Amino acid sequence: MHDDVIGALGPSDDRLVLVLHLQRKRAFLHDLATRMDELRSADDDTLRRTMLSLTKEIKGQLRTFDRLTQIERAIATLTSSFCKQLKAAYPVLTSTELHVCAYLRTGLSARQSAELMFVTPRAVEKHRQSIRRKLGMDDRTDLPLWLRDFAERTS
Repeated sequence: MHDDVIGALGPSDDRLVLVLHLQRKRAFLHDLATRMDELRSADDDTLRRTMLSLTKEIKGQLRTFDRLTQIERAIATLTSSFCKQLKAAYPVLTSTELHVCAYLRTGLSARQSAELMFVTPRAVEKHRQSIRRKLGMDDRTDLPLWLRDFAERTS
């Protein structure tokens, strides 16, 4: 994602940017590792040209990652306040469940939440079930909507 596009995004788009940010980091690092493996058998001239190219790419990626890290920090600040309020009201929730609640409140899917938490979507679904049980909810209650309402009631 180009920096001017990122700058045009609003606060509601931050969660999507965060998921894309992590996916982009993973893809870049995977590509970098593959290209470095290919250099093992390269001649000196190819090695020199490729290293110059990689250096420029890495510097460009670092600038983009720095901007996206600012967005990550802003999201963390917002979710921290929400998590504290939810923990005060429902002390039985674990820290992992609180993070799942924060992600659900912002509209992230189980798959997107799993990406951010470095777990499987199935693990996120299990946490959702546990959260429902601990909050005394049935399957008909829209958990993300309930969490958004909770945030509005307590702010």
